[in-house]
Amino acid sequence: MDETYKKHAYQCMPMSVANVLGWELVLSEDVVVQWDGGNHVPKILSGEFSKNGFKQVHCSIIGMVSFAMGWVIRTEDNYSTWFSGSPNFIKEDAQALSATVPTFWWPDEVQMNWKINKIGTPVTFKAGDPFCFFNVYENTVMPDVNVSVSNLWEDKELMEQRMKYDQLKTKINTEKPWTWAKGIKTGLDADGNVIGPSFTGLPAIPVPNQ
Repeated sequence: MDETYKKHAYQCMPMSVANVLGWELVLSEDVVVQWDGGNHVPKILSGEFSKNGFKQVHCSIIGMVSFAMGWVIRTEDNYSTWFSGSPNFIKEDAQALSATVPTFWWPDEVQMNWKINKIGTPVTFKAGDPFCFFNVYENTVMPDVNVSVSNLWEDKELMEQRMKYDQLKTKINTEKPWTWAKGIKTGLDADGNVIGPSFTGLPAIPVPNQ
């Protein structure tokens, strides 16, 4: 997103909000690992221990490297924690895996695993790069969801709204290139009617105590 023209990707509010809808853990120094393929675990070339002596990297799974969080996360009853790579953070030579942990009762530390995608080549996780992203969710959210499927074209009012909004986006992009209609941010449809709440700022996420 930083590399897009004038950081244009940040105009997309749904993506920008997803990027911060949780907590991100970053590396304090470079970590370099190498996997030579086959039924072998990667080798840690540098950065195994942090500057304060904490063993932050482990290699005990074939083709994967594990980062230690150094925390045990505990949540209230019926709340679990989703762990993954940071949203919209792309790393070509390694892929973050996702896991969900019942942190309302599980007592152990969580390890963040990455699959190494390059064989026989050092892979660097740079200082400042996120190695883990997590957020908390209520366990009843998914079971309580009811899904219904219908033909979009049968909803004439919705289709009319969509067509008008597409026309508005085309008009704005023609008259003022690299700008957005920002309907989700303003809560307004193509006719200027209020169809949802306006977005006034970033989600309120408290910073964990260090």
